[in-house]
Amino acid sequence: MAAVNGKANDKLMGVEENGSGTGDVELGLRIRDLRTQRGWTLKQMSVLSGLNINTLSLMEKGKTSPSIYTLQRLATAMELPLKEFFEPAQPHNMIVFTAHDRRPQTASEKAIIENLGKGLTGSTLEPFVVTMEKFATSGGRTLIHSGFEFVYCLSGKILYWIQENEYPLNPGDSILFAAQLGHRWENINDGESKLLLVLTPACGIVEQSKKHFYPFEGE
Repeated sequence: MAAVNGKANDKLMGVEENGSGTGDVELGLRIRDLRTQRGWTLKQMSVLSGLNINTLSLMEKGKTSPSIYTLQRLATAMELPLKEFFEPAQPHNMIVFTAHDRRPQTASEKAIIENLGKGLTGSTLEPFVVTMEKFATSGGRTLIHSGFEFVYCLSGKILYWIQENEYPLNPGDSILFAAQLGHRWENINDGESKLLLVLTPACGIVEQSKKHFYPFEGE
């Protein structure tokens, strides 16, 4: 998809273009490193991801924070699992212990995403803790991918829509579903909410974070 009407497209994708210096600098550097490893220019990245070139530049400079959906657009364009935006996995590691205060994390728009599975060799299960500010969403559009999705509400109140059926999650509530069903979520708590998100493929071949948050074709 060519980057036509880029700014309008980015608003639909949930990209925050503020240029206020409130983005994640480390995430921006990681995106730039992954891009340059492929020998891509910003213009090439824009064409492949469908994101506005100015938005990409602001993200790489750490001056704006992408939404979760936007991170997924980049992951899909680069053919990488979402966890690669945190930091590279360590090779040949069959056990991962993650201390509560040492979780690899990055900032998305109105959310902090913590990777609980960094470094596990050959893993097809991807666990994340997502801490969302008030009014934070998964990107505002319907999501679809293969495999399964497990969500456990740790705190606050989160509303999940699955095929437009509503599932409010309070602390201790969980939901497990086939992820090819269209879904999205929103923090409806009057304050911060936190969830445990686990993605797993239907078979042990594809890391589903590469496809998670990918919209229905044609949207």
